[in-house]
Amino acid sequence: MDTFAKVDAAQAKPVPEALHKLFNDPSKVKVQPLPCEIPDVGSKAVHFEAGARTMPHRHTKGQHIIVTDGVGVVADEEHVHVVRPGDVISSPPGGWHWHGATPTTAMSHVTIEDPGLDLDVERGNWDEAYTPDLGR
Repeated sequence: MDTFAKVDAAQAKPVPEALHKLFNDPSKVKVQPLPCEIPDVGSKAVHFEAGARTMPHRHTKGQHIIVTDGVGVVADEEHVHVVRPGDVISSPPGGWHWHGATPTTAMSHVTIEDPGLDLDVERGNWDEAYTPDLGR
């Protein structure tokens, strides 16, 4: 039998303590585990309030992000991309990136990834690239 889930921020929970260091302000982020029947693959919806974003990080086996609501940002070592519902982003294995809401607009996305996560990375352009007018 297939497993179904509706992405609904009302069903999301606070960020687990083990993931607090992944976010600039975990109190502004909610996480919703989604069913995934594919071995060794995880899936979740992440709901960011305006101004909330991840810290720079890498996924050892890569990550797919599917924007479902709002306006957000995904940045890699070369670019800062404004993203909107329907956008699909693929970060390669070991690819440095950060993502989240813009300073003024909430954003939700679904991730598909292997659980491997590395937060011990250079901050790069993280702060300088997150300007108040981003996404306007």
